[in-house]
Amino acid sequence: MLCLDLQDHACPYPLLESKLWLKTAKAGDKLQLLLGDSGSRRDIPKYFRRLGHDVLVEQDSRVFRVTITAKPNKD
Repeated sequence: MLCLDLQDHACPYPLLESKLWLKTAKAGDKLQLLLGDSGSRRDIPKYFRRLGHDVLVEQDSRVFRVTITAKPNKD
């Protein structure tokens, strides 16, 4: 699983980085994002869910974590 610590970056950078990962991801690949920006925290899970990928959001007192599991490609 690839983990990207993007806590110090504001949207749209975290979304762009996650889209780049998706271009090469295979079904079942996982990406974990550590996010600090409120826009990224809101928009990234929504975006990947809309595309049909599995999204797990976890938050504790120190970190906001989004784990994306790539769905199978329909091609």
